[in-house]
Amino acid sequence: STELPPAPDISEPEQTKEKFASKNDKLASRPAIAFGYHVPDRNTPEYFAMGLIDQILLQGNDSRLYQRLVQKEGITGDVSGGINLLGNMFNYNGPNLWISYLFYDDDVTSEQITSIMDDEVEKLIENKIDKETLDRAVVKMRSSFYDIVAATFGFGKADLLASFAMFDDNPARINEIESEFKKVTPELIQQTAQKYLRGTNRTVLTIIPEGKS
Repeated sequence: STELPPAPDISEPEQTKEKFASKNDKLASRPAIAFGYHVPDRNTPEYFAMGLIDQILLQGNDSRLYQRLVQKEGITGDVSGGINLLGNMFNYNGPNLWISYLFYDDDVTSEQITSIMDDEVEKLIENKIDKETLDRAVVKMRSSFYDIVAATFGFGKADLLASFAMFDDNPARINEIESEFKKVTPELIQQTAQKYLRGTNRTVLTIIPEGKS
């Protein structure tokens, strides 16, 4: 039998300083900003906590960033993102990011948006969420997971089975995902936010329509 070569090491060093990048875009009609945070390793308790943090902060009209940026401040019409934007938080293996991004008008500054992001992140870092918030995040995550499973006439389920087979040698892991999220506690949410939503773990990208400063 042929032995497979050892898998390459694709791990990344820990980010220790906040990074900023800006790009002028002649095709952009509005400015945009994106925040990227490195996420915990797959299948760790913190990985599942990060999935729930995504639900609390970003996913759906009840999320804290949507409520703040869209409903309260009126800065944008939508805020988007998640873990692994090329797929979902289950069908990748290796380093990845939790990303949030939005488009905004010229009368708003990137500094204003960053301040709001910092404020909402700081709330998770400084305070443990209550049981109601945690329970709602778990329900939203369950709904999102089954949306993934049912996507594209069943291809979503096949994709997950293949991913768990390839990455974990365990396609039956598809049946364990729900229970992993149910193990997450408010304390773990706070600890994960403290470690992974810190400013030194973040990269900020701004897009500037060409010809505008």
